[in-house]
Amino acid sequence: MKITRKSDYGLRAMVELAKRFEDGPIPIGEVAAAQRVPDSFTEKIMQELKGSGLIRAVQGRGGGYTLAHDPESISVKAIVEALEGPVALVSCLDPDLECQIEEGCPTSGFWALINERFAEVLGQTALADLLTDNGDAPASETELEESVPR
Repeated sequence: MKITRKSDYGLRAMVELAKRFEDGPIPIGEVAAAQRVPDSFTEKIMQELKGSGLIRAVQGRGGGYTLAHDPESISVKAIVEALEGPVALVSCLDPDLECQIEEGCPTSGFWALINERFAEVLGQTALADLLTDNGDAPASETELEESVPR
């Protein structure tokens, strides 16, 4: 899994829906324009997010997209995984791929630790956390630094 433009755009679209959570369905064009994402790309992303159950589509006049859950209960990890698949920073950690040198690999433990920490931060960051002015994840830099062994 690589964090791609699709994840960036998808997360931004979800933030836009979270900002307007109480407003009801938001037309796709408004979401795309607010986040400066092409309409066609936004539509594809929204279909994937809808398929994962993170958002709902409302048809007809006054229709658009809305979050399926409160922004506090949607993690960034759920959004990224809905668009990219399981968190695996290197191919050997991807459950869908087979590592060619699994036995005796000198770096697999390191990558597994980094992948675990990355997944933790994504999982601990709710969509609502991104609505603050600075967009910081809930974990402080000190907490992250202390969690990485030296």
